[in-house]
Amino acid sequence: MLNIFKKKERVGGYIKYYGIEDFWLNNLTSKEHDEVKKRWSQGLGTNPEQIDKGNFKSVGYSKSNFLIVMAQGISDIKIKDQLLQWSLKEQTPDVIDTHFNYMNISDEYKKMIKLDKSFYSKQIEVLEKDCQLFEEFCNAYIKLSYYKKEEGIPSYPSFRELAIAYERTGKFQEAIDISELAIKKRVKENTSFDRRIEKLKKKVK
Repeated sequence: MLNIFKKKERVGGYIKYYGIEDFWLNNLTSKEHDEVKKRWSQGLGTNPEQIDKGNFKSVGYSKSNFLIVMAQGISDIKIKDQLLQWSLKEQTPDVIDTHFNYMNISDEYKKMIKLDKSFYSKQIEVLEKDCQLFEEFCNAYIKLSYYKKEEGIPSYPSFRELAIAYERTGKFQEAIDISELAIKKRVKENTSFDRRIEKLKKKVK
């Protein structure tokens, strides 16, 4: 027991700040620690030792953001999934932050699908959540200081990605429905929902 407590005391940095020492020590291997640190260093240009060393009174990342970064670094698909699901439960009231977290989580599941198609269900679940957030996101975005009316709302890929995921899992009518909803809501995206609907209707027949 004493050894466990001593081990915990040595963990600092972001791991300690977010209160995930037990997970870090008991669920991840030293290899996975290194994978997280490598992702932190390469992707964000920060000191990898900050992951589990030092003391922070405040940080610029939400717990959800941090868990996503951990998932992006780790190669073990089961642990990656565990971290992504954990991140979903840690969303903040900031709708803009939540939208981008959903997109990052969806992107990770998109990669994982190449190894295991069962992850389509989890990607779809995240994309559905993000599509439901669209109007709230728009209302929040136009209040930002850097918002420019002439540029409008940025692209919102979740409708397109959800239509694709539905199509690839044989849910053609759902793909049509979400595409039609995107048109109705005037979602800005680098795709033609009209052409997608035409193609999908041929598959429904």
